[in-house]
Amino acid sequence: MKKFALKTMALVLFVSTALTSCSNDDDSKNNSQTTQKEFTTAVTGPTTGAKNQEITLTVTHVVDNNCGVFNRFVQSTSGNTKTVEVEVKYAGTNCGTTPSTKTQPYKFTVSQNGTYVFKFKKSATEFVTHSVVIQ
Repeated sequence: MKKFALKTMALVLFVSTALTSCSNDDDSKNNSQTTQKEFTTAVTGPTTGAKNQEITLTVTHVVDNNCGVFNRFVQSTSGNTKTVEVEVKYAGTNCGTTPSTKTQPYKFTVSQNGTYVFKFKKSATEFVTHSVVIQ
């Protein structure tokens, strides 16, 4: 019985040592990714369109540094008004600190006639507004 307990204890120690020695403790790499909503500086595109036709607006937005890349548009709808924010993904460590602007197409299709208002966040309280009349 003592031999069995001793062998079991030796096996547990061996496995523990093997698992601990194989762990990845490389904390020097910072592969963290974050997302952040950034402000829009300009919106260009058509002001008229037809229903069931794809319309593309060009959205210019700010990124904080060289690592910022477009992730997605976050939008909320109230009637024919859409409030849109640009979400940017930041990944990496050697990104610099110089802000820059980038452009991204915003595509949409509507199935009913009317005037559609797109409000892109310019600041916490201001918007860049673009209206499109669908006929």
